[in-house]
Amino acid sequence: MEHNEFSGPFCNNHFEGQGIAIPGFQGGEAGFGSPSIVFGSHFENDFGDTLTPQGVGFIITGGQVTAMDQVFGTSTFSLNLPSNATFSVNAAANTITETLAGSTSTETILYSAESTNTSLYQVSQETTTIINPTTTTASGFTKGYAFTIANGQVTAMQEVFSNLTFNATENQQISPTTVFSVNGTTVTETSIHGNTIETTNFTQPTGSTLYAVASESSTVILPGTATTLLSVNPNDRVDFTIGTSGSVMQVQAVSSNGVVTTITPSSNVTFSQISPGFVQETATAGTNSFYTVFYQGSSTAPYTEIAHGVGTTVDLVGVKAQLAEIPASLLSLI
Repeated sequence: MEHNEFSGPFCNNHFEGQGIAIPGFQGGEAGFGSPSIVFGSHFENDFGDTLTPQGVGFIITGGQVTAMDQVFGTSTFSLNLPSNATFSVNAAANTITETLAGSTSTETILYSAESTNTSLYQVSQETTTIINPTTTTASGFTKGYAFTIANGQVTAMQEVFSNLTFNATENQQISPTTVFSVNGTTVTETSIHGNTIETTNFTQPTGSTLYAVASESSTVILPGTATTLLSVNPNDRVDFTIGTSGSVMQVQAVSSNGVVTTITPSSNVTFSQISPGFVQETATAGTNSFYTVFYQGSSTAPYTEIAHGVGTTVDLVGVKAQLAEIPASLLSLI
């Protein structure tokens, strides 16, 4: 669940004043996670095709970062080094950490070298930490979150806005691939969508009945050498009945509120079990084929879409390697 508290550093710092058009980047108030323009080693279109390879290159002199570039295929664009940025180079791990110190928050960006090109880096994690979390905005309004907690478990979540004349409470839909943990006055929300694990820590400021965002972190599961990219879609969930021979006998769509509807696939759509816990849907349109991969993280959960692409060939080994990077508490929800 994105809370869109902050805009990312690539929008506000690195590209500022560059006049660079970034494919697929809409600009504006990008919200949490806007460095996704360099997440992963490729762009991906709506069908899951991998497009132009892209990443970040660094010039390191005497163990210090002196310049950085954005790379799109054969094109390279120089990036700004923000005046409030400091860099730490870990040569052994082949990672670079950028820290952006602000007046109200600190952003930390971890760049990890690609497995196939160690001179090209990807943003593998971004964390924004609020210096003084509060439920009072700069305009004096109240903005915070309320949780319904039963037996130490979060069962509902609301976002609350109010001022002297206005009060609104909005129920927040909790994704099927979201898990909460409660520790005293701190609530941690962890979810996965696409290839990104998002973690938000909420804290209850002294004297407040609401919770404020204390930090947000986005961790990317990089594909490595996989040719099928992880892309979890929590809203595409299906129950499959698998026969003793491994064939798919029945398909039932599972809605966000748990309603199950039996569907009859059209003649150009087939379902097959490609490994225990993995079902591939293949659709054909003329001479073109498209696939969707569903995965069942536990025997009691529906299958969830975890990948899609063009053609019929799925890199199951690569998909499994990416799934192995997901914490067990989340993997069981998929």
